[in-house]
Amino acid sequence: MTAHRTHNIRVIKLGGSLLLFPELPSALPAWLSRQTPAINILIVGGGECVEAMRELDALWKLDPTSMHWRCVELLDATWQIARELWPDWPSFGPEITRDQAACHHLLDFIKSSSCHSDPHTPLLVRVRSVYGNSCQQLPFDWRTTTDSIAAYLAHSLNANELVLLKSTPHAFDCSAEHAAQVGWVDQAFPAYAPKNYPTRVVHLTSNDFPESTLLP
Repeated sequence: MTAHRTHNIRVIKLGGSLLLFPELPSALPAWLSRQTPAINILIVGGGECVEAMRELDALWKLDPTSMHWRCVELLDATWQIARELWPDWPSFGPEITRDQAACHHLLDFIKSSSCHSDPHTPLLVRVRSVYGNSCQQLPFDWRTTTDSIAAYLAHSLNANELVLLKSTPHAFDCSAEHAAQVGWVDQAFPAYAPKNYPTRVVHLTSNDFPESTLLP
């Protein structure tokens, strides 16, 4: 279900590996300050927490769907860490919903809150509040990570932009398909990447924040 756009919305995925970047608390606000005004919706990846689950799965060959939801549950922890790093930023994190209108609830929250009063302050969104079993478009296995969940959210919110903040630099623009093949994004991403505009990939650990684009 796609929501009607009433504001300029930018969906941002903060790579979980960036939580180990010592300069992150200042680097992310610095990058945001350089962006054009928008309502910034930010979700946080799993980073090393999810990588530990990958190692367990590789050893024990566990059920892929169960592993997927275990990893989604771990995203609660990285969301909570982000809330501690930036305590003044607003957050959206009601209990998990299985309602297909979850993104409409998020839009209602945006309209009724002050999160759009500062165009450079993001709303920290708990993944499980906007992504659940009702999101049948995405495969519930290792093909889907927060890259594709961010793309799903951008589509559902009819967003103007999708930005992936990563710790690994990307030297050139390429297709979303190529990015998935070389492991820059997850395998599900090409099918759910925005079709009307390129996805921006930003190397947040460099002072000048170099970026590349993933073409639809």
